[in-house]
Amino acid sequence: MIEYKYTEEKVILIHYAKLLGAKEAEHIIEIGQVKNSAQATILKNLYWAMVDQAIEDKGKGIAVMEIEGYEHWLEYIFHSLNGYLVSNGYENEWDAE
Repeated sequence: MIEYKYTEEKVILIHYAKLLGAKEAEHIIEIGQVKNSAQATILKNLYWAMVDQAIEDKGKGIAVMEIEGYEHWLEYIFHSLNGYLVSNGYENEWDAE
């Protein structure tokens, strides 16, 4: 299972998966685990798309992101996803461009 340091991380991931229309990524986040290389890539792609979108969203009043700041939440999520994927054998998918 994907372990988050803060429960808000999952809330933020689901928010951006919905906002970006990433239904497969949303499903992966909901079930809390990656089952194959393709899903690892989907999760990684969501993260980087989310970073781009969050930069545009900064200052638009997304309450959960404003609490500690966008950069902090993106860093927390980075570490949660990176740690999960690498420890489950998906380091290549996480590192691929």
